[in-house]
Amino acid sequence: MTEYLVELYVAQGDRAAAQQSAARAESACTELTRQGRPVECVRSIFVPEDDTCFLLVEAASAEHVAEAMRLAGVRQEHISVAVSTPHRRVLPLGSTHTTRGTTKGTTMTITTNTASYLELRDKQQKVWSSGDYNKIAAITVPVSEHLVDHVGIAPGQRVLDVATGTGHVALAAARRAAVATGMDYVPGLLDIARRRAEAEDLEIGFDEADAENLPYADGSFDVVLSAIGVMFAADHAQAAQELVRVTRSGGRIGLASWTPEGFVGAILKTVGQHVAPPAGAMPATRWGTETVVAELLGDDVTDVASVTATVTQRFGSAAGFADLFLTYYGPTYAAAGRLDEVGRAALRADLIALAEGYDRSTEDGDGVVLDWEYRIVTANRR
Repeated sequence: MTEYLVELYVAQGDRAAAQQSAARAESACTELTRQGRPVECVRSIFVPEDDTCFLLVEAASAEHVAEAMRLAGVRQEHISVAVSTPHRRVLPLGSTHTTRGTTKGTTMTITTNTASYLELRDKQQKVWSSGDYNKIAAITVPVSEHLVDHVGIAPGQRVLDVATGTGHVALAAARRAAVATGMDYVPGLLDIARRRAEAEDLEIGFDEADAENLPYADGSFDVVLSAIGVMFAADHAQAAQELVRVTRSGGRIGLASWTPEGFVGAILKTVGQHVAPPAGAMPATRWGTETVVAELLGDDVTDVASVTATVTQRFGSAAGFADLFLTYYGPTYAAAGRLDEVGRAALRADLIALAEGYDRSTEDGDGVVLDWEYRIVTANRR
């Protein structure tokens, strides 16, 4: 018998729904066992902050596990081979997370499935290549400037901007006379970043690569940064390990990410209620929690600290915000493309309601004013 971990998406982190899914799966496993195909549901692991429930199942094959889930009427997002360990738990695609719920201290490690990771990476790359992120990117300029100022970039420092997008952090570092490099896996965004650097006569190297496989030697950079970038990597744990690897001993890591409690976290949760995330995907806003980032970076860093801040955004109307993001922002654009006309209208209505709920404008006719919370986490490389 082999242990498998089944990942289930639980909308809005609904504990009752997670318990019901686990109960149906356990009944289905019992039925298959009665039919001569032994399948045992060993335990459930509910992670409310990630809208996820994991089921640890013992079976002779993954096909038997999938059959049990079908019999239970449960849609599994991902099935991974798992092994027990008393020390550490690593969630799908190698990511780590502190859990609460029914585990009572249970820990486990899941073997990374390279094919699954590549499939997820390709899906996410297509998402960020869709729409027109350049029309959204200006929103994160203040976040990038804050990150560079907060970390304290100095002239001559070798700085890497991971998941640079259209180049905000790399440009900000180069303006401070740092030796800046930016990398991203979306060629179209890199083209825009290069044009921006050329327009400002800044010498910045831009490379096409994955955050999980940085094409740089160990300890290549004095400072490694990412603003609203690495948080969207397919494999959180591997991306974090790469951040640490390419930072020299004594160097700095600085990451700015949307928080799960903030407005963008609410956007992504709203989208998830209409279109399930790709199999194996972990919530990007995990990176907006200091304890999670500290765990991801691991024991090779010290002095992990964080600050939260908000960037204020203004839109002509809540509907204008929703239409802008449905038309240009990769995650909402791609999600809308998977829905029929009725589904798209429902998603748009929920985005409008979300903006209205967060609006802090004081007078009619001022449009909507939204404060978007983000967290900057810093650490020193040992």
